[in-house]
Amino acid sequence: MVLLKTKETKTEDNLNSFFIQTDAKRNQSFQEMMFSTIKMLTDTLDKTEEPYSGKTPLQIKEMLEQPDLYSFRGETWETVLEDVRRYAVEPAIKVQHPACMAHLQCPVVNPSIAAELILSTLNQSMDSWDQSPAATYLEDRLVKWMIELTGLPETGDGVFTSGGTQSNYMGLQLARDNWCQKKLGHSVKTKGLPKEAERFRILCSEDAHFTVKKSAVQLGLGEQAVTTIKTNNNKEIDGQGCLSTVKELKKDGLLPIAIVATAGTTDFGSIDSLMEIADIAAAEGLWFHIDAAYGGGLLFSDQHKKRLTGIERADSVTIDFHKMLFQPVSCGIFLVKEAGSLTVNSQQADYLSPTEDEECGMLHLVDKSVQTSRRFDALKLWMTLRQIGIRTLGEWIEQIIDLTKKLHDEIAQKQAFELALAPSISTLVFRYIPETEIPETMVDQLNRSIKNELFYEGQAVLSKTKVHNKQFLKITLLHPGANFHNGKQVLEAIIQKGQTLEEKWRGEEIYG
Repeated sequence: MVLLKTKETKTEDNLNSFFIQTDAKRNQSFQEMMFSTIKMLTDTLDKTEEPYSGKTPLQIKEMLEQPDLYSFRGETWETVLEDVRRYAVEPAIKVQHPACMAHLQCPVVNPSIAAELILSTLNQSMDSWDQSPAATYLEDRLVKWMIELTGLPETGDGVFTSGGTQSNYMGLQLARDNWCQKKLGHSVKTKGLPKEAERFRILCSEDAHFTVKKSAVQLGLGEQAVTTIKTNNNKEIDGQGCLSTVKELKKDGLLPIAIVATAGTTDFGSIDSLMEIADIAAAEGLWFHIDAAYGGGLLFSDQHKKRLTGIERADSVTIDFHKMLFQPVSCGIFLVKEAGSLTVNSQQADYLSPTEDEECGMLHLVDKSVQTSRRFDALKLWMTLRQIGIRTLGEWIEQIIDLTKKLHDEIAQKQAFELALAPSISTLVFRYIPETEIPETMVDQLNRSIKNELFYEGQAVLSKTKVHNKQFLKITLLHPGANFHNGKQVLEAIIQKGQTLEEKWRGEEIYG
């Protein structure tokens, strides 16, 4: 006898196919989907020989305009996974490849990928304790551990963030509100911006991250509020430059409220004079924020952490684990010297963080963050530290920095290259110099063409930047598995491509 399925049993079958269950016997579909996804990824990456497929923007756009990809009628998992492989995985940048060295985009360690599966499966939100009971206290304990690692006082606190953009915003938000409260007796939280706000000024390096200006805009101060300080030949600001700028601003009737020091600029990896700037901030009564989104990884290295001396004196600190600590995006942290400064973000919500919960000892992290719903990203760092250990992570960072120095020496020996400056962390900025003397604009175009053609040929993923308004190439090393041979191959590919383009352009007589 054949039993006909009722509407209820069909619905239950669908739920078992598409939702993980608390009954392990019903989770075969989940397991099969996870295993097949892992196999697709590993099989595809095993066959990958280049860091990029070579497809142009137009080719990618046309490839993804096929109507069938957007019919959304329901497909077999095999069909969906095959399309994901073809249209998302194969055309992706392969950060696992040692020739992928364009941006602060790292390969990720296996325990952090496993953590991504766990945290996504559990789908806990870090805003209230009853949504993330153990996760709340695990994040809180990791924050305290990071406070100890940076040397910030025991009064410090912090919260995990989506990355440097959010962390820098929070640092400058606290700087603005703290200055208004202490200097004007004015609460921005309750009253909004004071009339003096148009005279507020935030100091930072001319090579600081663009999010300093972006934050000033979002905070209602405008780009005019950001005063940049010229850097030295190593792209660093020093104490004297900060002090003279503060004095000039005050003389002009303006109100400096904060100094942002950078520990690892995005373009050059430069580290500002943290101790000198800390002295000036303390003497002038300014909020001292350190953007260590990139360079914060040095804290994990016994050999290099002394280069961040002064970070313990910051009022607030930005660190990204998805840069030098091999974590998937997003995974950052924002730390403060005084826990009480985070209260500017607290808002009472009876459904989420009622006052009576505090009497029960509940901790609601929503009061520390500008976010409400938030992922349990701390799990990735915790699992990574547990399995790999801080010593090994530090050794990987040291290997990357050592390789950067060796490649710098290799570049310096070649007449085909011009270096912008010596590396500070793991970034190399240089440009190809043609054998034939040509106009500067053509040298710029030549370097852009080298970068683009190597990218579309799948040989190397490089970046570019401007130095004194001239076009330079940029290599950022974040792969602990990369070696001198890999780097030398990329340098040789740059020279070969430059020579090929030179010869081609001469033949076309476009030098003018």
